[in-house]
Formats: sequence, structure tokens, C-alpha cells
Amino acid sequence: MDYLKDPVVVLARDGRVLEVNTAFSELAKVDKQDIVSTDCRETEPLSSLWNSITGCILYRKEQSERITFGNMVLDASIIPIMSDDHVEHICIVLKDISSFVNLEKEIIRKNKELIITNTLSSTFISSDNLGSVFNELLEKVLMISDISIGWIVVREDDAFVLKSLSGASRDFIAKLEGGKLDFLYNDALKSSEPLYVLESSDTAVIDDLKKEGIVFLALMPLRVGIDIMGFLVLASRVEITLDFDFISLLSLIGNSLSVIAEKIRLFQETRRLAITDALTGLYNIRYFYDVLNTEMARTQRYSTPFSLVLFDIDDFKSLNDTYGHQAGDDVLRTVADILKYASRKTDTVARYGGEEFIALLPNTPKGEAFKLATRIKDAVEQAAMLGDERVKITLSGGVATFPEDAPDAKSLLNAADIAMYEAKAAGKKQICCYRKHGKSIQKTQ
Repeated sequence: MDYLKDPVVVLARDGRVLEVNTAFSELAKVDKQDIVSTDCRETEPLSSLWNSITGCILYRKEQSERITFGNMVLDASIIPIMSDDHVEHICIVLKDISSFVNLEKEIIRKNKELIITNTLSSTFISSDNLGSVFNELLEKVLMISDISIGWIVVREDDAFVLKSLSGASRDFIAKLEGGKLDFLYNDALKSSEPLYVLESSDTAVIDDLKKEGIVFLALMPLRVGIDIMGFLVLASRVEITLDFDFISLLSLIGNSLSVIAEKIRLFQETRRLAITDALTGLYNIRYFYDVLNTEMARTQRYSTPFSLVLFDIDDFKSLNDTYGHQAGDDVLRTVADILKYASRKTDTVARYGGEEFIALLPNTPKGEAFKLATRIKDAVEQAAMLGDERVKITLSGGVATFPEDAPDAKSLLNAADIAMYEAKAAGKKQICCYRKHGKSIQKTQ
């Protein structure tokens, strides 16, 4: 037996050690004479094999079992030595398979990483609606991590906006939407750690988390280059042990989502550029036409009116001739900024072409549209242009309302155009509302 490189033990039927080879003695770090005649149930690493040994005797078949001894993983073959159909002795051969097990673990880990990465990446690739991407991502993250509560917040204009949430109560959702946990996001922004974790001792002192029953919270930054776009937050109502495997899982999820976040930001920027006028930063006319068609369909379905306001800068050619085209561009940008500031969040404001601008006002009858257009006109008149209080410009504008003034998009645009030129003909710097029969009405200076 001593010529065999693998550790070998021979046992009697009652479990007494009859013989061991040198390899086993070296493995157990015990002299041979101290092992022989001992009970295998009291001898390491044999003690954990007793059930397999009795199974070998009972079924008269070879048994196998994988055991851990020290920092090694051993594959134990338990072989019956037969005599006249009777198990007389048992031979145990141990093989060190640590390297194979480590390789197996590494392959499993790599496969798991690949599965996670592919699972999350496929969400962004397969989704046509960017608004649903965050919901799909969160759903898959919760499935992968086996955590029941999670949400995604994104930074927009120095505020944290809740994009997706699952597993929380309505009261807690309202608190998140109200910014009750923004202080945690700000703390995480200041931290240089890739994972911001709160355990039960930390969550217990935060009233909103305590009321929700949350005892574990992990915030993973969604990084776009050196910037943080937002956070993936995972929470649990039961204690979670932060072992190496779990931290590695969270780290992998965070890294994968950061890659996706960068793609989302690039996609958003590309889409923004495709629908934005390069000079003014307003929407371009192509995007405006898409919104106009959508709004017409919605209005026809719900029977609610909307209005268009077409603005034109008065005497813009004279301004260009006097101050130059660069100054003209500066004026266009200033007027665009006023339009953005003075209009409502629900309104769509676009550069219509040259020195013309157009605004679509959802759920807005003609009277309200006229008041808003007048407010914008007055704001432009009061603004100093080109950094000079003496340089002033004025606007003329036309208002048309659907379905009151036109049956379709083309006719509605034409109605607003007619009203605007009526304002020009009446002396400029005023707003006129379109009327089907007769001259435009309700004008102001």
C-alpha cells in the first residue's frame, strides 16, 4: 500500500482501522501505529464517512462521497472487499480534487457572471420603450439577487427622481417620491465606496426604514464615466449576511448596470440631439410635428381642446443688418430661453424656422392660450437683448385651437399662421386669435 500515492485505509466491518499507507498517515499527520486499531468514527478525515461506510456494507456496492479536510477537498471511494458474497473488509481511497473543485467553482462563477451580464444587457437591447427599461432592469435584478424590495433613482436637474420600484408599501413609495431618503443618496454620493450598505443597527435609527420593516439596505451607484447617474437600491425585511459571494454578486450587478446606464445616457443624448434645434436648444420642427399628430389623436379620443401659438420676431432682418448675424443668433437664443421659462411643463415649444417659434398647449382652450401667449410676448418685450438695455425686440403671435378652428393638423397650422400675419398687419407686437369667419379677434398690444 505504501507504493500508492493516494491515501488508502483498510477497515474491518465494525469500523476499526486495520491498515493505512504512508500517504494517509501524512494526510492525517498521525503516525501509522497511532491510527491502526482506532475507530474510524473517531479518526479524521474518516469520521464523516460512516454513513457511506455502512451503506457500502449493507448494499455491497461501492460508495463515493466528497468531503472537506483542512483546505482540501477529497473524493472518497469506499470499496467493499468481498469474500463468498460477504463484505469482509472495506477499502477507502482518498483523492485530492481541490484543484478540480476550484476550477469548477471558477467556471460556475464565470458562467454566472455571463448569465447576469447577458440577462441585464438584454433588457436594454430588447426594449423599444426607454421608459420601461428601468422597470425591466429592476425586475431582473430582484430575480438574480433573490431580494424582494428594490428601486432605481436617477439624478435629474440636481434632484433624485424615482424611475422604478418593487416590493414596497404605498406609504413608503410616497415617501420616496417626496424625497424622504434623498439624504441617503447624498451620503452615498460623498462616499468613495462602490457599495453603500446599511445593516439593522443603521436602519433602526431611520424612522421611514424602520416603519417599512427594512433591516438591510444597499445602494449601488450607476456610474457614467466619473459621474453618478443615480442609484440602484436593494432592501430587505430580513437580515442578510454580507459574505464574499453576496458582495461579489452586488458588485457584478452594480458594474453591469453602470455599463447599461452609460448606454442609456448615450441613447438619451443621441435622441435629444435628433429632436433638438442646435442653435436654440428648443425642439426641432420634425419632433413638433410628431407631438402635434399625437396630441390630435388624443384630443379626438377624449374631446379636449388644445391650442397652437405661432410667434414671429418683429423686424428681425433689421436687427441682423444693424448688429450682425451673430447678434441675431444671440437674440434667437434669448427668446428661446424666455419661451422655455414662461411656458408650462406640459407645453411643447419648438423653433418653427428662421425667427419663428411655435408652442403646442395641451388641454388649453383659446382664452387660456391667448393669456399665455400675451405673457410670453410681454416677457420678451421687457428683456434686454445683447446685454444692452436699449436693445429691445417685440413679438407678433397667432393663436389657433383644435378642433374649434380646423379639422386637421395642416389646417390648424395654417390658421395659426393667418392669425399671426393678422397681428403683423395690425401693427406688430401683438397677439391675434384666429376666427373662421371674418378677421382674427382678441388682439392685444
